[in-house]
Amino acid sequence: MKVNEAVEKFLISIQADGVKDSTVNWYRVRFRRFLDMYGDHDIGEIDIDDVRLYIVKIREEDVSAHTFFSWVRVVRRLFKWLYEERKIDDSFHRRIKLPKLPQPVPKAVEIEDVVKLLDACEGTPGEARDRAVILFLLDTGCRVGGLCGLKVKDLDLANLRAEIYEKGERGRLVLFGERTAEALRRWLTSRPFPDSEWVFTSLVVDSPMNPNSVIQMLRRLKRRAGIQGRVNPHAFRHAFAREYIINGGDLASVSQLMGHTQIAVTKMF
Repeated sequence: MKVNEAVEKFLISIQADGVKDSTVNWYRVRFRRFLDMYGDHDIGEIDIDDVRLYIVKIREEDVSAHTFFSWVRVVRRLFKWLYEERKIDDSFHRRIKLPKLPQPVPKAVEIEDVVKLLDACEGTPGEARDRAVILFLLDTGCRVGGLCGLKVKDLDLANLRAEIYEKGERGRLVLFGERTAEALRRWLTSRPFPDSEWVFTSLVVDSPMNPNSVIQMLRRLKRRAGIQGRVNPHAFRHAFAREYIINGGDLASVSQLMGHTQIAVTKMF
């Protein structure tokens, strides 16, 4: 049996086991490099040295770490299947080492990066507003839509709380600290449109910030601060959940504070 025939039998096998067509095609695509090298060889002639040579060859290609990992993994899976199906006698798949994947970037913004963002605000046209945005996101764990839609009438600085509306106008109460309240006061007393009904406005027109403008603002500050990690609005929600749990909070409480309707959603954080 040729290697290309073995691959086809393997694909038929996983399809028969109920694997989706899209997954079967995923495997098929990732076998191409291996078939280019050994497709016409007899499967019994392929040994661990041949697979290692294949790994060395594809390592030289300009592909991402995850692509490289998947190209090696499918080959190991193939020879594991061949051994289990008793189509080959050698269990050398156990000696095929998978490449190490780079550590994923944490989903939550790091506190030290928040400090850098705040420092990067200094001297910018939107310094007061941007500081208030960053601190409000971090303190409340709100969604960016809730921040953009926040109205002055729903902000209670004396009691350090606000009512925000997210996802279909569902209102909920969020709390924040005195430092955030002070940043909000500073912005509200210095903003270019003092009578606006919106808390966070554009710097040039009396209209609320939109999610994209918040994202772009954070990106500008990220570049200015030289930060490598995540600083998008959702990363602040992850940081809020992380810090709450670290400081003794429970999953049910943080789920409620974040406005999740199901605790299973919070578990994904």
